[in-house]
Amino acid sequence: MHVESWLETYTGIVPQEILAALSVPRRTLAWESILRDPVGNDDSVVYLKEIGCVVAAFGACSEQRDSDLKARGFDGEIGAIYVLRCFQKQGIGCSLMKELAIDLSGRGSRGIALWVLKENARARRFYEKCGGELIGERKDVRGAVILTKWLTVGEISKFCKSAFNRAASGKRSVTTDCLGSRILIR
Repeated sequence: MHVESWLETYTGIVPQEILAALSVPRRTLAWESILRDPVGNDDSVVYLKEIGCVVAAFGACSEQRDSDLKARGFDGEIGAIYVLRCFQKQGIGCSLMKELAIDLSGRGSRGIALWVLKENARARRFYEKCGGELIGERKDVRGAVILTKWLTVGEISKFCKSAFNRAASGKRSVTTDCLGSRILIR
């Protein structure tokens, strides 16, 4: 699902050579490592959204890995959120963002940071809709390719207000959305 979503999302945005180098076996090994040892991977937690027997989306959050962002109060990080194109525009991304915000809030995080490619206008609009704001930019050098990433951040209470309200009430469970599908926690 990770490789498939990258191909759907980044074709035309990142060079073909990067996409051609994607490997399901390598991604599988990386995710198995994260799931086996979340503490050794910055306390990462992964959320899956299944519809029927298909993984339609996933998101991952952790403690902030960037010390400068952590010092600025953005102590939570969303490292990944992907929804397969055929499942987009159904509220799945928003429900994942809420679960990630609840998780980070439950850890005591006050702010969320995530990186998005500058050219990924669709994702930028989504994050802005969730309350994120552009506060920075950096270059990501991958071989001969330079990708420009924008930093989108927000206070958890602003990023997904309804999620923050649910987290503050102390309610935590596997949720079922209006489509009858489940978000699986850890």
